[in-house]
Amino acid sequence: MNLKEMLKLADDLVFAKTGQHLDDLQKAVLRGTVQGETYQEIADDSHCSESHVRNVGSELWQILSEMLGEDIHKSNLRATMERLQVSIFSDNSLRDSVKIGIVNICRETLPFSDIPKRENYLKNPEATATETLHQDLSEMPDLRICYDRTDELKTLKQLVIQENCRLVTIEGMSGIGKTTLATELIREIQDEFDYVVWRSLEKCPTFAKLETNLIDFFPSRQESN
Repeated sequence: MNLKEMLKLADDLVFAKTGQHLDDLQKAVLRGTVQGETYQEIADDSHCSESHVRNVGSELWQILSEMLGEDIHKSNLRATMERLQVSIFSDNSLRDSVKIGIVNICRETLPFSDIPKRENYLKNPEATATETLHQDLSEMPDLRICYDRTDELKTLKQLVIQENCRLVTIEGMSGIGKTTLATELIREIQDEFDYVVWRSLEKCPTFAKLETNLIDFFPSRQESN
């Protein structure tokens, strides 16, 4: 587990307990603890007193201890967080932490029910002969292990293929397997669509560049809106 992942996991736990995200000093305490710094060194870097940093750390360890059901302190923080990340993938008791949400948007565009579907081409031999699948999954991570997500995959496939949901969100704690679930879904349904593209918003600097990139993915039209 790298530092960014650890901070994200800790932030998820603190937010679940308090309803507030980590502040800058709490992040500094966590970062310094993982890097082996003393409270005094963290205090010097943060320009505050050692006693204040120690109190902030004590509050953090208490919150994490209550959330994880074990005694968390400065010396075992990193090992505990790494163990938690591993257990998230294999512990079925945490399955409910993955939430699938549905959002319908773009009501002013062509109704989804009016968009030609893949099966329509299959009914037309001439169309089948000329129709080509367009897939760009070059940015999709190669994650092949999906632990016991049969029910979630079934739900997602129903939402996307049968109910034509335009936007589906997958939410959950850091490291729980959201990306793995999404990649497995794509592999199972990619041939149901004429166009499939995976893009990471984290890698795209601006929306304008993302928009241009996606437009270029589709064949040119005489008129484009």
